[in-house]
Amino acid sequence: MTKIRVGVVGCGAIGSEICKAIDGYGDADLGMELKFLIDSHPERIEKLHKSLIKKPAIIKSDSMMLDEILTEVDLLVECASQAAVREFAIPALKRGKDVMILSVGALLCEDGLFEEIERISKEKGCKVYIPSGAVAGIDGLKSGAIGGIRSVLLTTIKPPSGFEGNAYVKEKGIDLFSIEKEETLFTGSAKEAVRYFPENVNVAASLSLAGIGPEATRVKIVADPSAVENVHEIEARGEFGKLFVRVENVPSRANPKTSYLAALSAIATLKSISYPIRVGT
Repeated sequence: MTKIRVGVVGCGAIGSEICKAIDGYGDADLGMELKFLIDSHPERIEKLHKSLIKKPAIIKSDSMMLDEILTEVDLLVECASQAAVREFAIPALKRGKDVMILSVGALLCEDGLFEEIERISKEKGCKVYIPSGAVAGIDGLKSGAIGGIRSVLLTTIKPPSGFEGNAYVKEKGIDLFSIEKEETLFTGSAKEAVRYFPENVNVAASLSLAGIGPEATRVKIVADPSAVENVHEIEARGEFGKLFVRVENVPSRANPKTSYLAALSAIATLKSISYPIRVGT
């Protein structure tokens, strides 16, 4: 069977897990071949490149000559940043390549970007994949949306250290390390949440796209010094009834701001692309 050729943009915690899975680490057999790595931090590329058995021939630190290297792949995986979605995903789609987007918050933060991606993918006949990320319940939410959903609330609870360096927290004058009990840092729409907490709540964007949209989807972000895991709770009500899901995620060892499940979700999405039988909505 011909392997799907993949290029990965972003060699951080999630990107590294994805590349190792493509490389066949553990029991992974995705039927894919890694063709290139791109990351603005050369040291990340070097560390990841050394760890791989089947090393990609092309490694880059920018988007120069992107059009040329896109001929080497069938699928581009973006797991770098919100800015990388426009810089890399749009050119890939224009070349008729399938794209997987992990920095899904970009689709809410930049007006018109989602519509542009939708238009290009339709014109070129290619697919855009958005993994569920660090939450469960996306299948139920998508199904419920067919019959009509009245409300969706995402509550995210993380240790204060998970918000370290966040610009919104600094602007509000919140001293994360003086927090002694559970404290709400933010309440608002999913669109606002992904703008103020781009490193923490990409799941809010995924939920809003699967459900009732970025303005109607509500988000509550909480810092809890007693928390040892990243917790996401989803409450949805609609014609189908009520949905409640709570996920207690182990933080990524490489980056405590994200959850290990986010990387596993991306790998599972890749497996669904290459595997002939699909389970779930």
